[in-house]
Amino acid sequence: MKQITDDFIKSNNISVGKYLFEKHLDFYFQTKTRSVVSTCIDYLNGLLLLPYRKNMRKMAIYCCKCSNNQSLSHFLSTSPWRSADLLKSVRTKSIQTIGENGVLILDESSIKKSGNSSVGVSHQYCGNLGKKDNCQVGVFLAYFKKNKRMLIDERLCLPQKWIDDKVRCLKAKIPHEEIKFRTKHELGLEMIDNAIEEGIPFSYVTMDGFYGENPDLLTELESRGLIFVADIAVDTLVYIEKPLVGIPEKKGTRGRKPAVSQVLNTLSTRVDSLSSSIKGWKLIKVRKTERGYKKVYFKAIKVWRRQNKLPCEKPLWLLISKDVESNEIKYSLCNASEDTPLDELAKMQSSRYWVERAFQDAKGNCGMAEYMVRNWNAWHHHMALVMLAMLILLSYQKKFNKMYKISIPGVIWILKYHNPLKRIDAWEIARILNQDNELRRKARVSRLRSS
Repeated sequence: MKQITDDFIKSNNISVGKYLFEKHLDFYFQTKTRSVVSTCIDYLNGLLLLPYRKNMRKMAIYCCKCSNNQSLSHFLSTSPWRSADLLKSVRTKSIQTIGENGVLILDESSIKKSGNSSVGVSHQYCGNLGKKDNCQVGVFLAYFKKNKRMLIDERLCLPQKWIDDKVRCLKAKIPHEEIKFRTKHELGLEMIDNAIEEGIPFSYVTMDGFYGENPDLLTELESRGLIFVADIAVDTLVYIEKPLVGIPEKKGTRGRKPAVSQVLNTLSTRVDSLSSSIKGWKLIKVRKTERGYKKVYFKAIKVWRRQNKLPCEKPLWLLISKDVESNEIKYSLCNASEDTPLDELAKMQSSRYWVERAFQDAKGNCGMAEYMVRNWNAWHHHMALVMLAMLILLSYQKKFNKMYKISIPGVIWILKYHNPLKRIDAWEIARILNQDNELRRKARVSRLRSS
């Protein structure tokens, strides 16, 4: 492997600000009365350069000229710049960076929160913990091609109890038009429709079992002419013979004449019962890893899925894969054409792996889960900036990889070299300590008043 030189590091003077101005993204941070570009740069530097606890207090201390986090708080919570407009540009530039005809991946991410004031927070299922807890849940759309991945869109879930509490919604500054209950499936479909409307060129959509087990969502995707790969549970029922639907003849003379349609010629079967009887598994390499290739035993069977207790008209693929190392069996439904090669179907089924890597990038490198804000605007602003930070890293990695193989953490190291965190002098430390003491004093007074 070609050795990276110190001259290469020194000569590639990169920064968040340079990227914004070169790509004309500074436009999105111009409001009617002022520009908030400099505050945006401070915030992005905090997301990318701080090693841990990337909150606004630390950003103000290490990334801002003045160590007051009020400007950052205003930028995130109150400033009228539109996150939706920024994200549209992020999506366009993501496709240019990664390449066309990639894959859309629908998934959700939950972030644990205390209290009940943060917008959308509720006692609900927290995927990160694998149980119910107090958290916020966002539905996200990722895009990937080969091993490059990006989060490109988001929606915040508002539980029904929030919709019913108009005072709470007002405090969280939720726009009136957004105060309506929408399921996660509806939010996901909304993002996919948005991608179609913007002309994002993708080859298929993939999703986990929570979304894959919703037959209405799959029908909506089919109606749009989209190819999907949807994970399903082991107890999902399918038909392995072409079902004949009709009203059965009346048996005997007693009772009413049947009036409800049903399947007349076959019974539905659990998908896990099919895997035990499969012969002729094919061993397929689905993805390159650091330890070699990930291999699975794979089989594809033509089946008919169910909706409203009746079979759908068109058949599709039931994809069954068994991990070579763990023997874990995975089931998915896919409506790709009948002539799709088996190797291609196996790789399509395994592609959801990349959304987990995208979330790891967002949380580990870009501070996705480390925000401390409460209102609607702030949540969406933060998530849009996280995706912009991901794009900056990916773009610089693509630029550097023309000469050297450099990872995303490697790009961050180069950013840190050219954009060192602010050195804190004795006067600044004294001011911070005095501020901490004052905050603790106010907290004690507040607790005494409430007790």
